[in-house]
Amino acid sequence: MRTAPWSRVARPLRFALTGGSAALVQLGILDALTDNRWPPVPADVVALILSTQVNFALSYLYTWRDRRPHAGMPCGVLGRWAAYQGSAAGAALLNTGVFIVARADLHMLVASALGTAVAAVVNFIAGDHLVFRASGAGRVARRSGADVPRLCRNQRRAP
Repeated sequence: MRTAPWSRVARPLRFALTGGSAALVQLGILDALTDNRWPPVPADVVALILSTQVNFALSYLYTWRDRRPHAGMPCGVLGRWAAYQGSAAGAALLNTGVFIVARADLHMLVASALGTAVAAVVNFIAGDHLVFRASGAGRVARRSGADVPRLCRNQRRAP
């Protein structure tokens, strides 16, 4: 499927809307869990894991909707999901690293915003060029073979 010329501008905007929506989901879950007497750190971890899944679904259905796989759909989705989980984990580590380094010289909220911004840029690039790239749905995950069930690894590619 060909993309419209305006999609180069629209995709980053859709990415920001998707990320903002997932962030609101995370904050809502965190608030609900801590209101129910969960300790903050485990509550934040659960909220982050759940909001990451929401973010994947929104990214797949909205941000990169024009890049959905046509052949082998379940395996294509599974491959992209696995690649997304790795990308999200890397972005979370980068976010934390930037925060730790920047916190030495900047206010905590500024350091956190900087970490989030750097991770968002890297996450967008990874999503655009690896996870949701236009060709080879799920190829990143299939390459290693460990992230995808055997059925998907042996699936024939469509002509």
